[in-house]
Amino acid sequence: MKRSIFYLVAFSFVLAIVSACSSVPTEGIVISPSKGGGYSLYIDGVKTFITGVGGTNSLEVASSNGANAFRTWGGNINSVKHNIELAQKNNMYIMQGISMSKDHNDYINPEYRDNLKSFVTSLAQEFKDDRNILIWGIGNEIALDGSNSEAEWSLVNELSEIIKSIDKRHLTSTVISHNPQALDSLAKYCPSLDVVGINSYGGIEEIESIVEASAYDGAYIITEWGPTGWWECDLTEWGAPIEQTSEQKRIVYESRYNAAINGPKSCLGSFCFLWGQKEERTPTWFCMFVESSVEGLPLKGEKTPMVEAMQRVWTGKEPSETAPVVSGMTISGKAAIESPKVHLKEAFSAAVDVKDREQAELTYVWENLREATVTATGGAWEPRPDRVGDVIITTEPTVEITVSEKGNYRLYCYILDGTGFCSTVNVPYRVE
Repeated sequence: MKRSIFYLVAFSFVLAIVSACSSVPTEGIVISPSKGGGYSLYIDGVKTFITGVGGTNSLEVASSNGANAFRTWGGNINSVKHNIELAQKNNMYIMQGISMSKDHNDYINPEYRDNLKSFVTSLAQEFKDDRNILIWGIGNEIALDGSNSEAEWSLVNELSEIIKSIDKRHLTSTVISHNPQALDSLAKYCPSLDVVGINSYGGIEEIESIVEASAYDGAYIITEWGPTGWWECDLTEWGAPIEQTSEQKRIVYESRYNAAINGPKSCLGSFCFLWGQKEERTPTWFCMFVESSVEGLPLKGEKTPMVEAMQRVWTGKEPSETAPVVSGMTISGKAAIESPKVHLKEAFSAAVDVKDREQAELTYVWENLREATVTATGGAWEPRPDRVGDVIITTEPTVEITVSEKGNYRLYCYILDGTGFCSTVNVPYRVE
């Protein structure tokens, strides 16, 4: 009996020492320095690495493939409530965005500043105890125009302080573009923030060294990343950006994740972009799913090979189904980098080089669009370019096209394998 009491006392003593030495609370969300350097994220005492997606599309696919969080860019109280319902349904956390202007003049406007403070106060009061919200994302690339002034960052810091005065559970952050100067400004003007979000595409593997060289010494999250952007790729002779094939994108999603996200000690995880579909220079550039409900286009929002890539890196397992592998596409025998040109009102041929690992029967959907002329920056809305001619469906990887008006065009091919995947490729060309 005495021996049992002794062991019980000894065990309680050891447990008390362990608890006293532990700096990680069992309730709440904290970022803690790691023993080997860098930082770790803990949610209610559980060490967590963010495997996130950008957007709210097909969250059941994300969750079943290993994602634990999603990111939004803004919203009102009702839309945040809806996001929380989605998070609860799919067992995910939220990086909830708070939209802010990209116009420097707004930040020296007292009315704009006061309205935003009032809105943020209401958000914090409404959701301060929610267990699905992980981080408040205060603004997205607000210094994209290069202003990077105290006016912007001081407001970000004020909003963070407002949230923290009310909401003791959630983290605060802001999101910057691939911009070393912005990191230095955050270190100077935004001491209230818990973590910084960084959007980076072709240069993502430079982020770790950029952070280390900056005045900012905290943790970071890669809040947008994906294929090489239209501003950092090769161009045709007439300046049309050359988009990667979906297979090239799959490869860089996997390699960039393993090199720039899963390895650096101060990186808490990421949100891949875009877990959905949007028009930005093309209808496919940043899209991890293809379009749906476009008149005349027989697509139903199928997954691209980039979804396959994320399943592979998140789970460490080989997917049972994979997307068709597109090696390239030519117009009249020329690839995009060769700036193909065709003659007015003369038929020309296009061909894709594609294989399927499961040897599925493939369907080819061809769409000819005018090159985008109404464009935007910072992810702002762009209209879908006009279609020229009818959508053509073939069972062979070739097609013939005729165009009756001079100009710059882009031919798209969507390759369907019947399993829910769709691979994509396009080539810009000129009609002379």
